[in-house]
Amino acid sequence: MSSTERPRIDYRPGKAAQEALELAQAKFPNLRLQALLDKLVITGTSALLWVHWTPPALHGNDRDRWK
Repeated sequence: MSSTERPRIDYRPGKAAQEALELAQAKFPNLRLQALLDKLVITGTSALLWVHWTPPALHGNDRDRWK
């Protein structure tokens, strides 16, 4: 798939997402950012589909306020 055919996704993480990303970068230091995001999205989606993991609840529209 060429770069013109791929959808563009702008990523603007909140503070909680940035902290989680920093933890993931510490755990997988050899992965570049895009590969790390791909790994996290695929792993998280797989966990949700197979009901092995429940994501933390967010309160309202505030992405930075984790339960």
